[in-house]
Amino acid sequence: MSPSLAEVRAELPALASEVYLNAGGAGPLPRAVAEAVEATMERDLRRGRMGIAAAEDAEAEVAMLRSDVGRLLGASGAEIAIANNTTAAQNAVIWGLPWSPGDEVVTTQTEHPGLSAPLHVLGRRFGVRVRAIPDVEVGADLAGAVRRRLGRRTRLVALSHVSWATGVVLDVAGAAAAAREAGALTLVDGAQSVGAIPVDPRELGVDAYALPAHKWLCGPEGLGALWVGEEAARRVELTFAGYESGSGHRADGGFAPHREARRHETSTPARALVPGWRAGIAWLSGMGWGWIYERIAEAQREARDALATIRGVSIVTPPGRQAGLVTFRVDGHEPETVSRELARAGINLRWLPHPSALRVSTGFYTDSPDIERLADGVRGAIG
Repeated sequence: MSPSLAEVRAELPALASEVYLNAGGAGPLPRAVAEAVEATMERDLRRGRMGIAAAEDAEAEVAMLRSDVGRLLGASGAEIAIANNTTAAQNAVIWGLPWSPGDEVVTTQTEHPGLSAPLHVLGRRFGVRVRAIPDVEVGADLAGAVRRRLGRRTRLVALSHVSWATGVVLDVAGAAAAAREAGALTLVDGAQSVGAIPVDPRELGVDAYALPAHKWLCGPEGLGALWVGEEAARRVELTFAGYESGSGHRADGGFAPHREARRHETSTPARALVPGWRAGIAWLSGMGWGWIYERIAEAQREARDALATIRGVSIVTPPGRQAGLVTFRVDGHEPETVSRELARAGINLRWLPHPSALRVSTGFYTDSPDIERLADGVRGAIG
């Protein structure tokens, strides 16, 4: 039996005060998440945060969170490392490869700075060539575009599953197959995909997959995760390291790294947030992922159709079934200006610098009145 949309929306109090269309930035906070974090903080306030019982409880919670995230990806908890966010997870892979001057990375021109910025710094520091695929090739034949840029010095293909800028769902499987032919690893930014569309990194054939808690999974900020496949587990070395990276720590700094993906964890996690993310995943899972994905897709289509009827609006997101993003332009109007005008009308969405456009994120909780208010707001903003 499908959940009641009204009851689901009631568990997201932010929806009562605004039209929330910005899950691509951060999803609305569910009551279950806030209550779990609050309960953990209250317990720590009364009991004390560090002691044998507290440490064992925290360790068990993190282990269960790895398993929870693993199930989202059709993986085991042993393949998951908990990180601070998507960017930190990606950096663990990027800096964990043995780079030399003249090595190459293949990426796209529409990547979020959480991926493009570390790749830029990698190129500057180590003389690595970053080969970026133009937008026009990303949505056409991505596998072919990747193959044309692969060479004997290519070490990594790094790209998003869903473009934060255009909303296009990339052919990650095709890109990964091309990368394997050249002996390169594939790293995926899953910030706009996990929780919006089904994701199975092993089925996609990728080597590492990074994701956040706070976007489409509606969890707390300050947590993310990294799925590490078998090849990446063999080839990606530790970059940052600390107490949580292994066991048997010695006075000289030596230790035995964990064999599992959690070797990429470094220090005490945001422990009060861990139960919050677990509660959020449990709440979403209780609704049924099939229902969630279908609701997101339905709302995305409805938003796209409504915006397309407005004179002066052009849709950037390609047609066809996409994830939860709709990127659009308003002729003759600066995206930031329109975004601020819509915010004053209680409509929360994102403006983008590249491309210069506006971005709507439709969630499983988005209803038809939300879409109607969005369309009316855009019409009002452009006169």
